[in-house]
Amino acid sequence: MPRIIIKNGADIDRVYECDPEDNLYHFMTGLNLIDAPCGGVGCCGKCKVKILEGNVIPADAEKEFFSEQETAAGWRLACLHTVKGELTLELEPEEVIGEIISKGFLKEFTKKPYISKHLDELGNTLVMAGNEVIDREVGDTRNRLFGLAIDIGTTTVVAALIDMSNGRELSSMSCLNGQKIFGQDVITRINYAMIQKNGTLIQQKTILTDLKNLIAKIIAECHREYDLTANDIYEVTVGGNTTMIHLLAGIDPSSMGTAPYTPGFRGPLILSGINDLQLPVSKNCLVYCLPSVSAFVGGDITAGILACSIQQNPGNILFIDIGTNGEMVLSKGGKLSACSCAAGPALEGMNISCGMRAANGSIEEVKLRGDGADISVAISVIGNEKPKGLCGSGLLSAVAELNRTGILRKSGRLLDHPLVEKVAGKKHFIIDQENDIYLTQQDIRQVQLAKGAILSGIQAMVQANEMTFGEINQVMVAGQFGANLKAESLTGAGLIPSELEDVITYVGNTSKSGAYLCLLSTEERATGEKIVDEVSYIELSRLAGYEKLFIKAMKF
Repeated sequence: MPRIIIKNGADIDRVYECDPEDNLYHFMTGLNLIDAPCGGVGCCGKCKVKILEGNVIPADAEKEFFSEQETAAGWRLACLHTVKGELTLELEPEEVIGEIISKGFLKEFTKKPYISKHLDELGNTLVMAGNEVIDREVGDTRNRLFGLAIDIGTTTVVAALIDMSNGRELSSMSCLNGQKIFGQDVITRINYAMIQKNGTLIQQKTILTDLKNLIAKIIAECHREYDLTANDIYEVTVGGNTTMIHLLAGIDPSSMGTAPYTPGFRGPLILSGINDLQLPVSKNCLVYCLPSVSAFVGGDITAGILACSIQQNPGNILFIDIGTNGEMVLSKGGKLSACSCAAGPALEGMNISCGMRAANGSIEEVKLRGDGADISVAISVIGNEKPKGLCGSGLLSAVAELNRTGILRKSGRLLDHPLVEKVAGKKHFIIDQENDIYLTQQDIRQVQLAKGAILSGIQAMVQANEMTFGEINQVMVAGQFGANLKAESLTGAGLIPSELEDVITYVGNTSKSGAYLCLLSTEERATGEKIVDEVSYIELSRLAGYEKLFIKAMKF
């Protein structure tokens, strides 16, 4: 069997055996060594490896992603090559991910957990699930009642340990979602489940590994102070989009990949932490997954509605979770409507020439100073390190500034300017000449597609409710991406109408906040289950005139 030898600086070489004719990308994703937004279909250019030894003939498709010098130096896209013999290669440096947002807005509420403990007449402890006794423990163990509130996002996973006797959060751990190796958005992961043998179960195993690792770290951290063990974790609540919950449960999501895009279930879903998921929790632990509105408006949005209580607000509230899948809810005096749009991974820094995740070294903000031909570029970099690329917030701020200064036409075309260069006949806006960081016309096109999807979704819901933008009292922006953005970038790049800039607020990780609510309140669970049946879901693809609305929304 051919050997794959991976060199990374001064580290000891890693050596693996590979079946001949294996696709190099799929082999390396199986070892969690590499990932790509497109899931390895050759269109994003992110699965870069440098061949140090071995014969790997350049593919024609790689010309779009590498210069002649880079190709000569051995750079290749792993997804475009099969293993013919022994290879020695080098990977790009691993990204040091910036802070994953775990805090989110949380309303006041009355605590009454579904799982509770009570003393019986003999001084022993009854463990109750609702009104049912599920266990009897010797002695008074009422102070040993812990739960987990978990947010499973497409990009990140957050788990928080909660003392259910008083509602205190004792620890929080987070990581990137390991399913990223199968693609950066839900559509590519659904597609992986559809075309790959055991694709659903492979992805289930991946997310369960993430959860087991996070829970193990939480237990280790809290064992000394609280004497915490896995047996003390009696309940888990999960907020996540519909695809993530299907994959967590090992339920095939394929029905959401083709019209009419129906989920296998909408929830709520209750699983056994031990029997169904093999998590390190109590033998009686139940896992409650918040219910979904539709295939693409999931339990994470239900959680956000609950956490922010928008359905009880007498005003008009727009709630948006901006990510690879843009999900939004409009509350018109408590009447809820929702829609979703495929914003794509560009806003996460993916599918962008110099794009990267929000990690140390990524440019998070771009400012253009001066005017006319005398414009200069100022940047802010996460971690104050040498710039390596653009994350989503940096991308949007750059486009907003290009729009503000008139370097960008309404059509999205770059105008001639001293900072706009032509490379191989294509225009590049130079952000950092020294570190070769730039924005291409195709990158701007990716932003336009995301902008068109989100803005047209907002417009469609406002029109469906016979409202104007001026009647919206507040815009709540949730999620990991929104936390790193300024209001002027959202409106300047055209994702959100400029009329709403002064009413934009950031509410953080409301998916985890909603999971926390449902961990500690049976009343909130019941409210969430009622809400999903009352939301009016707007399927944009079936809306009359939506195509024209989308095309118009793409203009700057």
